[in-house]
Amino acid sequence: MYRTGAPATAAPPVTLGLSGAWRRAFDDPPFAEPDPALHAYMADMLRAHRLPLAEERLTQGMSYGEMAADLLAAEMTADCPVDVLIFAFAVPDVAPWRATASYLSHMCPGSPFAFAVCDAGAGAPFAALRLILEYASTGGCRRALLVAAEQAAMPFQPPVPVVTPARHAVVALRCDQSRPGGLEARPDGAQPVGARPEGVRLGTVRTHAGIAPAPACALLAEAAADLAAGHDLITVLGASLAAGIDPGGLPGEVISAPPEQPCTGVLWEVAGRLPGWASRAGRGEQGGRVLLADYDPVLGHLCLASIEIPGERR
Repeated sequence: MYRTGAPATAAPPVTLGLSGAWRRAFDDPPFAEPDPALHAYMADMLRAHRLPLAEERLTQGMSYGEMAADLLAAEMTADCPVDVLIFAFAVPDVAPWRATASYLSHMCPGSPFAFAVCDAGAGAPFAALRLILEYASTGGCRRALLVAAEQAAMPFQPPVPVVTPARHAVVALRCDQSRPGGLEARPDGAQPVGARPEGVRLGTVRTHAGIAPAPACALLAEAAADLAAGHDLITVLGASLAAGIDPGGLPGEVISAPPEQPCTGVLWEVAGRLPGWASRAGRGEQGGRVLLADYDPVLGHLCLASIEIPGERR
């Protein structure tokens, strides 16, 4: 029997650089023939919850394995093996018989230890970031990969009101403890959407559970004020928060994540803006901080994460 537990001695504080971020959307997935096995499986699972099956949606989805494997094949290289891979999602996969995290481990350099985070709603990517920090603190994880995905074709109506994704999307975020520096060059000479930004670091990650919308907005404003003290601040708001808070009441720049991406929207903005944040120091611009914030109204979870951006001091 194999047993594991917390490290016997306290590990020194760990600094994780955000060494890469990539994103991809799939607006027109390939047409798939109806799968009788999937029809039978979904009908059987939904029957216990008295939910009707939307048969026309069974061929409209795109499995998470397809989406993420396509991105990893394009962006991950053999010279950057990964130790831990965490797959985060909220909407059930259209390929329920595949262990997607294990499949992605097989596709990823280093064949990392891999598992999934689900049933956390919009907070799934934040839970994954917290776990990455914990694994890094043990000293046994020098490079980790977070993969977050969502697909828009749910073959049933959820029993509670939720925001349904409008498109299939996947985002990957690489955290590197051993080599946090230098912009990564593509073999073809093209500038990637995500690269290896020097000095961009992951800070704290926190989740406040059982919070109503009004107190969640108050906690968000307090966290933003704390991070903005003496620093330029950029706040990236998830769709639920962007709809319920006045951006003018927050310090610094406020970015609203795509409302049609309730689980991947915040990381989608990070992946698109990370190279620009990383190049601030090279352009002689001031550094700053980024606050990532999302809220799941069904679970009542407020999720916050901070990022440190390199640059010139004031």
